[in-house]
Amino acid sequence: MKRVALLLTAALLSFTSIVWSADTPVTIPKYIEPGAQYFIGDENQLMMMVNVWGRVEKPGQYFVPSNTDLITLISVAGGPADKSRLDNVQLIRSSRLGSEVIKVNIKKFLKTGDRTLIPELLPEDTIVVSGSMWFVFSSVILVVSQLAIVANVYYLASIAASK
Repeated sequence: MKRVALLLTAALLSFTSIVWSADTPVTIPKYIEPGAQYFIGDENQLMMMVNVWGRVEKPGQYFVPSNTDLITLISVAGGPADKSRLDNVQLIRSSRLGSEVIKVNIKKFLKTGDRTLIPELLPEDTIVVSGSMWFVFSSVILVVSQLAIVANVYYLASIAASK
């Protein structure tokens, strides 16, 4: 019994390490001091940590060069996902005085090419790309359709049980 448990644990750990290494999109800098905002990367680049949440292909925490802009960061995160809302991307920036939310209209940037619409990123910024109204609508429809299937199965089971 102990052997089986040991084999299962070893298999699970090896599978987890394979999955973890495949999902890790960036390398962690070689030197991180607690509380530091900038890090030295593998190629002696000045790096910073930022977060990307919401409707992008690969949301998560990224270590990027300090001169990375918002468009590049979203591209590193796989680009905007289907049904993402690019006219209201939120950049949440923390400071000693509190948090600041900056709304960025990437859709307008894509139409005009005006780089002044894209703010510079700072360490520990969090980018939130929300879903469009179509995304919300389709999510609600999906839940309602799943509930209808469950109700239908329950109804058919109650008819079969009454016969």
